[in-house]
Amino acid sequence: MFSLPAPVPIADLEVTTYRSGVEGGHGVWQGQQVYVKTLLSDDPDRVAMFHHEGAVAARLAHPLVTPLLAHTSSQLVFPLQRGGTLRDLVRCGPLDADAASQVTWGVLQAVAHLHRRGVTHHDLKPENVLLVGGEPRVGAVRLIDFGMSHAVDLPLDIHSGTRMGTPQFMAPEQFQGVRGDPRSDLYSVGVLLFDCLAGHPPYADALGWLVGISEERAAAPGPAALHPLMLRAIQRDRDRRPQNVQQMIAALALARRQLDLPELPDCSAALPPCSPSPASGDA
Repeated sequence: MFSLPAPVPIADLEVTTYRSGVEGGHGVWQGQQVYVKTLLSDDPDRVAMFHHEGAVAARLAHPLVTPLLAHTSSQLVFPLQRGGTLRDLVRCGPLDADAASQVTWGVLQAVAHLHRRGVTHHDLKPENVLLVGGEPRVGAVRLIDFGMSHAVDLPLDIHSGTRMGTPQFMAPEQFQGVRGDPRSDLYSVGVLLFDCLAGHPPYADALGWLVGISEERAAAPGPAALHPLMLRAIQRDRDRRPQNVQQMIAALALARRQLDLPELPDCSAALPPCSPSPASGDA
């Protein structure tokens, strides 16, 4: 294990979650509100997974990805983002085409940055999309949780050959143990868009779909202009999906034009703010 600094003091720490040997909570560090993951387990696999997440998060710097502020021997420290998750919002009812496509656009912009850095997220779902202020708009998106991710430049993929993921949102090849294919993330984004518009994922029997014994899919939700993009992204065959995130962004920009919705900002720069770009629809 590489050398890491000692834990940093967190004032007014309030613990809110505990899962698999990792405690989550918020407090104050260096004068700012933060969210802290604290490792409590000494299980070697759990320790490796915890520090894997920190190593991946440290590679990322994008306005729509929650940044890692500190990585210590037992802590991952992030800025506190208030507003809830996309799942919290969708529980209140499906989103309209503008809101759903804005959130999807923001997720795709963040995913584009991951893929440029050689990172595949492998757990894209509404629970891992924060919305600052609870607003379904591009600039509110913050992508989180890199515990299941793959990074090409890390010496060891601790999840190699595993079936880790969330069945309703994971690509069939990911269920089979395939790691590091960016098209797996594009599948998950397609399911996320479907979920935003319908209020539920496309496959009620997610495990049956993943193992190939069920093909039953809910009817495509939302306006017809979004259907080609959405249905192409959730194809079982990776070669029939968009082959990179730029293709998916271009398809979403086209769908919004067909719906007479405003052009969305290009958030490809590593530093905020996102700014409108005449070429964003042609990326």
